[in-house]
Amino acid sequence: MSTIEKRLKKFYRKPIPNDITFEEIEVIAKYYGCQVSTGGNHSKKIVHVPSGTVIPIPIHGKTVKEAYIKQLKDLFDLIKEDYQ
Repeated sequence: MSTIEKRLKKFYRKPIPNDITFEEIEVIAKYYGCQVSTGGNHSKKIVHVPSGTVIPIPIHGKTVKEAYIKQLKDLFDLIKEDYQ
């Protein structure tokens, strides 16, 4: 199993894991063709240019909160549907 497959499996695990770091989110976002931009000291943005979707993610500590993981799951599911 490749590294991206392991990260995707962890990301889509239920219940939503509370130990997902922004570094893992960044790798998954790039896998789906999204861009990562910095929005200041304590936030970053996941941008999907073709759909015009921007998801700001505040960074406080090492992990990403569940609400932002849900938003990212919705975006990644939309991207998967568009390319199938």
